[in-house]
Amino acid sequence: MKKLLGLFLAASLLFCQVAFADQPTTVLTELKSGKQVAIEIPVIDGANDEVFQRTANHSLRNAAEDVADKIGKRGMVTYEVTLNRPSLVSILLKGNNGGRSYFRAVNIDLTTGRDFTLDDFFFSGEEREKLLGKSTENLIFTEEGIAFSEKKGAAYTRKFSYEELIPLARIGDIGRLLTVWKLTEISHGKILTVKKGDLFAFKLNANPSTGYQWMNTVSGGPANGLNKIGSSFVIPNSQKEQVGMPGTEFQFFAAREPGTYQFKLGYQRPWEKAGAIKECSVTIVVK
Repeated sequence: MKKLLGLFLAASLLFCQVAFADQPTTVLTELKSGKQVAIEIPVIDGANDEVFQRTANHSLRNAAEDVADKIGKRGMVTYEVTLNRPSLVSILLKGNNGGRSYFRAVNIDLTTGRDFTLDDFFFSGEEREKLLGKSTENLIFTEEGIAFSEKKGAAYTRKFSYEELIPLARIGDIGRLLTVWKLTEISHGKILTVKKGDLFAFKLNANPSTGYQWMNTVSGGPANGLNKIGSSFVIPNSQKEQVGMPGTEFQFFAAREPGTYQFKLGYQRPWEKAGAIKECSVTIVVK
């Protein structure tokens, strides 16, 4: 009986760990009052790594107290959670002392306990500089995109949507920041409904050394409403990376414009007339 009970408890703990995976980050509020100032301090709880959680909370406390200092330790410091992901949190601190205001953003990666930046998710270079400008400091991540302030302490008023940044995305990392709907060949004949700006990715068995490629065609909807933004090929960890080994191909697409699209993937050799040996057709509805 004790053995069965022990197995049951172990299974229950395992279930709890699985059930709590990939959940939004919990942000609590600690109230701190001084002689002439009231401060809301954001406090993160429930992170997977307690050491990184303590580091993050130390940074948040220091940032809140710094904002209080900037408004002369009078008035009120409040905050707003602008982005909440399982391991990424962005918080905008706002200090107000009559007509005097001060803003400070904190973008925290709970897998490191440190700040995360634009470079973690988007490639730098001429295209990004043309869109955003040379300076990428003083920014905050939000649910819809990123926002910049013109100088330290100013409001974050210069905004860019993630849709504008999608062509610059680091494919291997962007899924931590943005919603990525994952699909396999099981999706054949079915319908996927997404929002404008969402990403979706196909996970496909492939072996490039055979000459076969997963090729896609899109019909319906506005022109360029669905765009391929990148792909990668991964060999399973259990196998040594050698030429000719089969693996998994990931193809990433962006839903740019509302509409109903007929999306077709075919595994074929481009130079052969025989056509695809495997196919996957999905209806993509972009709201």
